[in-house]
Amino acid sequence: MTSADLTRRKELLVAQSHLHRLQARMAWHDVKQVIAPAHLAPSRGGHVRSIAATLVGIAIPMFGLPRLGRILRVISIGAMVMRVVRGFRRGSPLSSRQGPVN
Repeated sequence: MTSADLTRRKELLVAQSHLHRLQARMAWHDVKQVIAPAHLAPSRGGHVRSIAATLVGIAIPMFGLPRLGRILRVISIGAMVMRVVRGFRRGSPLSSRQGPVN
């Protein structure tokens, strides 16, 4: 390879890496829009959404999207089970309501 070929190859690699950075930035922006849409009011949990978006942004490269989906599914099922158990411990809110007696 001549020095001109090496220079062209280097320029090509620099351009490709710049393109990949732009694509990654666009993908990250899309993920943030899905996790924390801008149209929602920030007063309704904006800080929590930004933390969640950051954690998901860190976890996607670490675990991969399919594995992260399974992990989040297990966590959400666990949270649901925990809420149900807490509801039974406190007494069901439906059973403690005084409905109209006919």
